[in-house]
Amino acid sequence: MPIVVDVRSQADYDTWLAAKQAEAAEIKKLMAQTFTMDELLERGKAVYDRACLACHGAQGEGGVGKAIAGSPVATGDLAHHLDVVVNGVPGSAMQAFGGQLNDVDLGAVVTYQRNAFGNNMADMVQPIDVFNYKKG
Repeated sequence: MPIVVDVRSQADYDTWLAAKQAEAAEIKKLMAQTFTMDELLERGKAVYDRACLACHGAQGEGGVGKAIAGSPVATGDLAHHLDVVVNGVPGSAMQAFGGQLNDVDLGAVVTYQRNAFGNNMADMVQPIDVFNYKKG
């Protein structure tokens, strides 16, 4: 795999670094927060629309990816659902989102999938739950 170097001015680097530090501070703040179901569902829908909808459909009906509505993953064991979203499914189109989404967004999107599309599991996945799952 080739190494790609993006040469930037010091000012551009400083701007990028400040943005990354602000983002990290915001995530740290959110990690300490306990979200309500409504907050998780709202954030989860936004994440779903951005990261999942293209494969799983607007109503969780599937398409390129498997259906989420009524699926054994979304209505089954919560730890398995987290595993599928965080680590993906080898040999399938389901990619790993553990390196693409932060723990806040991972918890929110799993909460959304388990409570949208008629699944109604009443599960809430807090950011700390995702963090602890990843630590294993």
